[in-house]
Amino acid sequence: MINNFDQTPPSRSPEPRQRNGCATAFMLVVGVILLIPGVLCAILNVKFGAGSGSDPLTSFGLLVALGGFGLIVFTLTR
Repeated sequence: MINNFDQTPPSRSPEPRQRNGCATAFMLVVGVILLIPGVLCAILNVKFGAGSGSDPLTSFGLLVALGGFGLIVFTLTR
C-alpha cells in the first residue's frame, strides 16, 4: 500500500464571487424609489419659490435624491 502523505494537494484558484441578482435588483429599485421623489421635490420647491436653499424641505429632497443616486451607483459598480 502506497501512502501519499508527503504530497501537497493541488492548489485551486479562488472562485470569483457570484452576484446575487435578487439583491442587486432590490437595491436598484430602492435607489430609483428614492431618486424620483427626491428630484421631484427639489424641482417643485425651486419652481414654486422655495429655491433659496434655506428651506429644510429642499435640502431633504436633495439628500433623498443624492441617496438614491448613490445607491444606484454603488449597486452598478459592485
